[in-house]
Amino acid sequence: MLVTDRPSDGSASVRAQRGFTLTELMVTVAVAGVLAMMAVPNMRSFVQNNRLSSASNDLLRSFNLARTEAIKHQTNVVVCAVADPTLATPQCSYGPFKGWIVFQDSGPTPWQFDNGEPIFERHVLLDSSVTVKTDNNGIEMYLASGFASPAGAKTPSRNILLCDIRGNQMVGTNSVERAVLITASGRARVSATSTDVAAAGTCP
Repeated sequence: MLVTDRPSDGSASVRAQRGFTLTELMVTVAVAGVLAMMAVPNMRSFVQNNRLSSASNDLLRSFNLARTEAIKHQTNVVVCAVADPTLATPQCSYGPFKGWIVFQDSGPTPWQFDNGEPIFERHVLLDSSVTVKTDNNGIEMYLASGFASPAGAKTPSRNILLCDIRGNQMVGTNSVERAVLITASGRARVSATSTDVAAAGTCP
């Protein structure tokens, strides 16, 4: 006798096709919404902190590059703020370091970029959410000795602050702000400690 395997009713088929109930779907959506509400502020802070860290570290790297090139070429090398780093002949703005260039200052006009001077680096403009404050003119000159130049035609920056709309918001003993500090010896560093940030000034 031939026997065929066939369900006696449609219960197995119904179980296989069963999906989420409306209640289960609503609970899932509610949980996802709560998690999203918790994650969005944290993600925003992460992005803001990353922007400030990247900007301050980029500026620090440019100062270190200028110092290295000054010693290597035995000549003055300058880091100066510019409004448009992409121009063929960018001009120092002496304002905040929103964009900057690193160049060999060996031309006829000290503390200023002269056409034909070698440019070692061009840094694109920082994100518009980042505010930069300087204590003096937005320029730094390194001498052949590697020391930071004293004031001349311009007064070089020694304390630079980078912040955003949060201002000097504290996280433990640190601030969300970043301070780029330059000593007379030419050594530069980045700090987020409340003491260094407060000593560097206020931002924004």
